[in-house]
Amino acid sequence: MRAIFTEITVRVLQRNRKVPTSMTRNVFISCRGSPISDDELFEYSNGRFLLDEKQQFLKRRVRFHVQKLCDVVASVTTNGSPVCKIDKMEGGFSKALLITTEDGVEVIAKIPCPNAGRAMYSTASEAAVLQYVSSHTTIPVPKILAWNADPSNPIGAEYIIMEKAPGIQLFKVWDDVTEADRLKLIKGLTQLEHQLAAIRFPAYGSLYFRHSISKASERILLDSSVDPTGLFCIGPACGQAWTDGTSPADIQPDIDAGPWPTLLQLGIGLARRSIARTRLPAPENKIPLLHGTVQDHVSILDATTRLLPSLTKYSPLLERSRPTLWHTDLHMGNIFVSHEDHTRVVGLIDWQSTSISPLFLQARWPAFLSPPEGYREGAELPKLPANFEELDADEKEIALFEKDQATCAKAYEVATYLNNHDAYTARWGIAEPLRELFSRIGDTWDDGIIPLRACLIQIFESWEQMAFPDPCPIHFTSAEIASHEQQFSEYTQWHEIQDFAKKYLDTDAEGWVPPGADWAEKRLQNKALLDLMTQRLEIQKSGDE
Repeated sequence: MRAIFTEITVRVLQRNRKVPTSMTRNVFISCRGSPISDDELFEYSNGRFLLDEKQQFLKRRVRFHVQKLCDVVASVTTNGSPVCKIDKMEGGFSKALLITTEDGVEVIAKIPCPNAGRAMYSTASEAAVLQYVSSHTTIPVPKILAWNADPSNPIGAEYIIMEKAPGIQLFKVWDDVTEADRLKLIKGLTQLEHQLAAIRFPAYGSLYFRHSISKASERILLDSSVDPTGLFCIGPACGQAWTDGTSPADIQPDIDAGPWPTLLQLGIGLARRSIARTRLPAPENKIPLLHGTVQDHVSILDATTRLLPSLTKYSPLLERSRPTLWHTDLHMGNIFVSHEDHTRVVGLIDWQSTSISPLFLQARWPAFLSPPEGYREGAELPKLPANFEELDADEKEIALFEKDQATCAKAYEVATYLNNHDAYTARWGIAEPLRELFSRIGDTWDDGIIPLRACLIQIFESWEQMAFPDPCPIHFTSAEIASHEQQFSEYTQWHEIQDFAKKYLDTDAEGWVPPGADWAEKRLQNKALLDLMTQRLEIQKSGDE
């Protein structure tokens, strides 16, 4: 496998022999406008973490040979001009470097961090996805100039070098876009998503170049109707959830990472992933009573596995389970629009860890179009509250903001119905517990057993109403349901507190604090919230909890 991955870059270098393989020119390296050293280039510097900061930094640290990277960049640009500048722009899972050559050409070098996913596979898959989407749709994605998924290459790390996306990121212009133009942009996005939903893949997993997966047992070939050149295949899932949580080098032991020809096989693979993760330490930010013991996890996953054969024969679910490639992280930073026409999408970036999954799991609200609380799906149009004129100025501002949010969400809902009907029925046409079960089954060790158990109970109670042809293979007593409802209430309360803390601190589940924020103040605020929670939370806790 390594030899195949390395071959891609070797061929690129051979086509550009006029460029010397070693250069000694000075390169200016910066981050957010300030000069930095090579070592600072390797470290994570895009903020700090309130939770387990040392480990957070370690899994975002990656070393590589800077000069060798510059050599490769020079070799793949048109004129072979040497690199003169590197600007570090990193995310949570990769180093993204804006590299400029002396003749003004700008490219992006993307180097995955240890937390990005399964080593070698995640880079190989991202390269294949970009090439496939570029070749088989009109969706604008960056053109790949070179890539190598073998960290033993001369650069010393996996990498993808690609053209810089044209245009401007949507978040920089969104406030200046009129409502009519926003609706036009949203319509265009649903048309792009329709192109992905229309591709008929034969299995679930991750997309690769065929030569990247050497084991025949690890790949399923595509039909000529969706891959006339025979370049691609579906191989094992490569996302971070399929590693052991400590090293990206290997998948967890004793699990099947795909590819999966059927929905049943996918479900069983997800359940086995959760069981395998019970060998890891329990997450530190979970209350043991609500997280569950190892035996609790094994028991609830066993019940889920018994249920899966009936679920995966259920027509309303099966009809919406087509294996589908999808961009699941459409926030405004990943969408580039034309400088001249802000309704025209000219680039979609960050396809890392893109999977081929059931359409009912893929179809979702883009992050920037998520509806506000109280949003009503269907024919009802968003409107201001009846007592709007009685609100004070701040309340009116919030009401207007939420109406704008709801209007954009409604535009996406309607445009999806008109332009991408299969995705619409997959997102809004099946019972929520069925979708939720497949989204929860692989992550019980991270999320706890209560959300998955809630799905099982809802399905059990609705079995006859949903008209399953077989008898229900699982059963819950009244006492078990009552006990679950009590725990679910406590679980909900716990997560409401966490959600409030994240909003108050303007952070995420890992406690990320952006550059420029007052770190000392954030720590004080976090401590104050912890003290308040300890005093008010109505769950019996030990001192450690």
